[in-house]
Order: sequence, then structure tokens, then C-alpha cells
Amino acid sequence: MAEQNNENQGTVKKAKKQRKESLIVKYGSIAFFEILTIISLFLWFTTRNIKAPIKYIYDESVENFLDAAIDNVQSWFENQVTVMNVFQRAVVDATDNPENIKKRIKTVPKPEGFEYVMVFWDTNHDAKDGGPETFNTKGGSSVAGILQKEYYVNHQKSNVAVWLESPRVAAAGGFTMPLFVKSEFVDEKTGKKVSGGCVGFLELEPINKLGKSFYDTGRISIYDDTNTIRAGEDILAEEDKSHLEIYTRTFDIANKTWTVVASVEKNEMHIISNQLQRLSLIGGVIIAIILVILECFIIKIILDKFTNIKKNIDDLNTGDKDLTKRLTIYHNNSISEVKRSVNTFVNTVHETVRDIGKANSNLRESFENVKTQLDATKSQMDNISSEIQIASTTLEAEDKSVTDTSALVTQISSNIGTLTQMIDSQVEAITQASAGIEQMIGNIQSITTSVDKMASDFTELNAATVEGIEKNRIVNELLNTVLAQSKSLQDTNMVIANISSQTNLLSMNAMIESAHAGEAGKGFAVVAEEIRKLADTSAAQSKNIGENLKLIAENIRKVVESANLSKASFEVVSDKTNNTSELVYSIKQATEEQSEGSMHLLETLAKMNTISGSVQRSSKKIGDRALAVLDSIEGLKESSKNMANNFNKIVSTTEVTQETTRNLHQLTEDMNQAVNDISDRIDEFKV
Repeated sequence: MAEQNNENQGTVKKAKKQRKESLIVKYGSIAFFEILTIISLFLWFTTRNIKAPIKYIYDESVENFLDAAIDNVQSWFENQVTVMNVFQRAVVDATDNPENIKKRIKTVPKPEGFEYVMVFWDTNHDAKDGGPETFNTKGGSSVAGILQKEYYVNHQKSNVAVWLESPRVAAAGGFTMPLFVKSEFVDEKTGKKVSGGCVGFLELEPINKLGKSFYDTGRISIYDDTNTIRAGEDILAEEDKSHLEIYTRTFDIANKTWTVVASVEKNEMHIISNQLQRLSLIGGVIIAIILVILECFIIKIILDKFTNIKKNIDDLNTGDKDLTKRLTIYHNNSISEVKRSVNTFVNTVHETVRDIGKANSNLRESFENVKTQLDATKSQMDNISSEIQIASTTLEAEDKSVTDTSALVTQISSNIGTLTQMIDSQVEAITQASAGIEQMIGNIQSITTSVDKMASDFTELNAATVEGIEKNRIVNELLNTVLAQSKSLQDTNMVIANISSQTNLLSMNAMIESAHAGEAGKGFAVVAEEIRKLADTSAAQSKNIGENLKLIAENIRKVVESANLSKASFEVVSDKTNNTSELVYSIKQATEEQSEGSMHLLETLAKMNTISGSVQRSSKKIGDRALAVLDSIEGLKESSKNMANNFNKIVSTTEVTQETTRNLHQLTEDMNQAVNDISDRIDEFKV
């Protein structure tokens, strides 16, 4: 008993020591150092390798500016071609005659952005070189001839629809570019199809507005096919270009090849790189702090759930021991599975305790019956001892009176009959005690079977916990895969945002140019406005998508962390089930020892039954001899001697029987006390 108390005290001290450990501090510290290490490695890798990605991004952004500049020039030219086509349709009708065209060219205002426009048709040969005479918006005509003009040669040779010549100095100053647009009409007098064209002399002043600047030091310059600067600063003319990062692209406008040049100070890229490094470090530290706070919060939530489970189990161990209570399950998750396992275990214990209580009640009733019968046997044995003393006194006085001896022998014979009946009652009581002990052994075996079932249930629970740990690992791997895919979606969303930005810039430039076109560009302005709205909508949607993708990625990271914590919780549950399984095996061993003790008790009762049989046979012999004394009174003295010897044997046997009865009575008292102790322990549980 002292060793068991010491063991219990050691267990309590160990439990108190374990309760002092704070899992939030423990796992929160682990999570902090893990996050700090990962972010430190990430920031170290990023800061060491950020220059190459920044250079790539920088180059990509400059290429985007170059594309935008090219698109602006091409849009400007296409707008001017559209204006020329509109003017050509205003001057030359589908069915017309040269006289009307001569008059109309003088009255229709020249389009904006052109120095002047002239018109000709191939059937005219009034020029000095035999070519067509030209008529212009200034109200005059020219017979200088155009047979050697580049646009006229290609018009005749290749039947081109649009042709652009190199810039030239205008008569009024500045630069212009001749833009040829083919025209056709049917001569209403002759009915023949006549071809010709309109030539508008583009003013190059508007193109200067297309030269842009970007970032802090970025510049965009545009050169024509003669490498003459037409927009922006003349970057290529600078002598020292070592401090510049120069990007060059060529593009075609109709039949001419132009060049667009972008330049950026190299030092600007380093400044941006350093700023990104600082921002990355600050952002990494902030993210680490936020992640640690969230980690601790999640750990606290999980620990609170397991604290609730522990409280309910502690109530079964040290509280009201109400086996009818069950853990409440609100959700279908891993913690709910643990609660179900605990409820299943409590159900098994509930049924087992209830069965033990019923068996113990039956056992207590059996022992009470045995005790009552043993008390009666003890009383009867005391009567037998008293009667034997009386018989001895009678034998001593036999010599005085044969008559008295005869009467006493008769009385002894009667008493022996009574003794035989008492011995028969004793044998029957011992038989009933043996049946009660056998029933108790059966109940103990039932308890052993229940404990075996409980051990099997704990083995299955442990296997289910191991399986849960494995499934938790598979879910963690799938979540990491989804996280990688969400990062790919974020990269795609950035590309969409860049396209939306470029579309918005194009729409703004188109609106500017349509405004320059006046009435003729209103329709184009409507289209440009719709494109701008589409670009704004795409940018807004792209921003929302990016924010949602970041939120999804963050939630996936939280779930991964929660899954790692769930795995640790599963391992703790596995350890607890192993410990509980050991306790179940200890109970099983105790019931086996109790069963063995009951078997010893049954053997003792069997010995008592044998002794009682001997007493019964001796009593019958005494009766036979008492009858012999009554038949032969003359041999009384000899018979008295024999009877005295027989009474000595009876006294000896009676003393042994009394001692055995006392031992059996004490054993019954001990067993009854043990049954009462078991009943008290079972009564502690509410079933």
C-alpha cells in the first residue's frame, strides 16, 4: 500500500510538472524562429539576387515605353492617312469630271496638320514633262511636272494606295512629308474610269509632341528614315553616352523605316534597386511579426479546444465521475474525431462499470448468504462442543448409575441425530458458498473480457491516429501545390495589368489625335473613349484579382500552418492513447489476479466440504455405537471406555471443524469487505 501511495504521489508530481509547460510559448517560439529563419533566408537571397530581376523588369518597362512611342507614331500616321482619305472623298466624287475637281479643290478647306494638298489624275498631260498638271488647296496649279516623283513612279508601277516620301524643307519654313493617297473616279462625260491621287504635305511639327520622358531620367526620341531627329531630344548626337542605358527600336511607317530611341541614366536603376532592397527588408520583418502573431493565435485556439477535452476527462478522473456526460461535437474536423474517440472510450467504460456494478451486487448478495450460513454453522458447532462436554460429564458418572447412563446414552443418541442434521446443513451451506464463488469467478472473467475489448479499442484508436497523421501530411503537400499555382496566377495577373496600362495610354493618345482632326476625328474619338473605359475596367478587375489572389495565398499559408499544428496534436493524442492502453492492461492483470484468488477460495471451500463429509460419517458411526450401548447395557463399562475414546476423537474433530469455520468466517468477512470497497468505487461513477 505504501509503494502504491509513493507511485501515485510521483505521478501527481510528474503531472504538475507537465502542466507548468506553456504550449503557446513553446510552439509560438518554434514558429517565430522558423518564420524568422525562412524570411531571413528569403531576404538574403532576394537582396543578393535582386539586381538581375530589377534589370530585367527595368528593360521590360523601357521596352513598353518604346512600344508605346512606336504605337503613338503609327497611330498619328494612320490618323493622317484617314484624314487624307476623308479629304480625297470630299474632293473627288465617285462619278465626277476634272472641271468639278478643279473647282472643288479650291473651295474645300485643307485638312488640319497639312501645309497644303494637291490633286491630279492620270489622263491629264498638261505638265512640262508630259505628266499630269496638279491643282492645290491654295487655289493654284502647277505644270512643273511630277513624272520623276517617287510617289508617282510607284503609283504608276505598283498601283500603290498609300506612299510616304522623306521629309523636306517647306516653302514657308519647317519640314513636311509628302503623303500620297490613291483616288479613282468615273468621268461622267466619257464614262471611263480615271485614276489619280491626292498628295498632302504633312507638317512635322505635331510629331514633336510624341517625344516623351519617363521615370526620372528616361527620354524618348524619334528619328525619320534619314536619321533626322523628329521628336524629343537628339540622344544619338550626344558625345558621352557612357552614363546612359540606350535602347533602340526600328519600325515602319508605310514604305519608310523610322527609329525610336530610349535612354535612361544607369544610376537611376541602382537607386531603384536599393529602394526595393530596403522595402523588402522592412516588409519581411513586418510579415514575420504578423505571421508569428497569427501563429500564436491559431495555436491558442487549438489548445483551447484540447483544454476543453482535457477538462472533461479530468472530471471523470477527479471530479463528479459522471459517466453519462459526453463531449459536445460542433464541427466535422480532426478535433471532432478526437472527441468522438473519447466519447466512444467513455461509452465502453460506462458499459463496463455498469456490468461490474451488477456483477458486484450479485457477488455481495452471495457473500452475505455465505456469511449468514457460516454464522449458523459456527453456532451449531458451539452447540456440538457444549453437548460433547455434557456427554463427557455423563460418562464420568456412568459408574454411579447404569440407569442414568442408559438415559444419558439415549439422550446422546438423540443429540447425535441433531448433530447429523446440523452437519448436513453445514454441507449444504458450503455447497451454496461454492456456487457463489463460481458465479463470482464468472463475473470476473466477464470483466476480463470487457477489459480485453477495451484494449482492442485503444489499439484501433492508436492506428486511426497514425492514419490521421499520414492524411494530414498528404493535405499539407496538396496545399503547398495550390500555393505555387496561385503565385503563377499572380504573375499572369501582372501581365494583364501591364496590357491594360498600355491600352489606356493608347486610348489617351488616340483621343488627342482625334481632337486634332476636328470634326473628321469625332467618330474615332468615341472609339478611343470606349477603349479607355475598357482599359480602366480591365485595370480595376486586374487589381481586384491580384488582391484576391494574395488573400487566397495568405489563407493557404495559414491552413498549411494549421495543418502542421494539427499533425503535432495528433502525435500528442497518439502518446495519450498509448499511456491509457497501458492502464487498461494493468486493469486486466489485476482482474486476472482476482480470478486466481477466487479459485484459491473455491479450493478452500472444497476442502471444507471434504471435512464436513468426514464429520458426517463420524456422526453416523457415533449413532451406531450409541445403539450398541442401548442393546448391551451389561458391557456398559467397556462401551463407556470406547465411547470416551470416540468422544475424544469427536472433540478433536470438532475443534478442527471450529477452527476451519472461524477461518472461513474470517475469509468471508475479508471478501465481503473487498466487495464493499469495489461497490464504493463503482458508486463514485454516475452511470
